This record gives sequence, C-alpha cells and structure tokens, in this order.
Amino acid sequence: MNEDYYNGQVLRFRAFRMKCRISLAELSQASGVSIQRISKIELMDCPVTPYVVELLTRAIKIVLLRRSAAAALNVAKYREQMGHLFEPVSEWEMIADE
Repeated sequence: MNEDYYNGQVLRFRAFRMKCRISLAELSQASGVSIQRISKIELMDCPVTPYVVELLTRAIKIVLLRRSAAAALNVAKYREQMGHLFEPVSEWEMIADE
C-alpha cells in the first residue's frame, strides 16, 4: 500500500466523488473500470494510467449529466402534477405510470 494513504491522504478525485454522492458502483458502470480498481486508485494503492484517468473523469461527467437530466425530467413531471398531488389515486395507476 502506498505510504501516503497511511498519512491520511487520498486522491482529490475520491473526495469529489463522495461530495457528489457518486457510488463506486455508479462510477464503475459508467467507466468500465472495476469497483476494486477505482477504490485502490482513490486510496493511492495502485498506479493510474492516463487512459484510466480519462475513463474515470469522463465517467463522473456522465453520472452527473444523467442525474441532471433525470432531475429535469422529474421537475417537469412535478409541474404537471403539482395541482393534483393531494388528490387520491389508485395504486395500480401509479404503478402503470412508472
């Protein structure tokens, strides 16, 4: 293990990922890099190549853009429903909307 980890240091990448609440699983799915390898990279326990840096950097952007698009869609759905949120609805109708 890299000596820097024992000094309480990790990559800024990890801190940013955690602040954005991006899971290792999300990042792995978006990058194609295994969860174990991402974790080791973040803890500076394994070397990182420029190619992997590019994959992980792009993956964070992808995750954030996906979340942004999902949030925009949810805001649009909210606007459609905001005047009806406290009206009764069948559970079956709610399931069908998903």
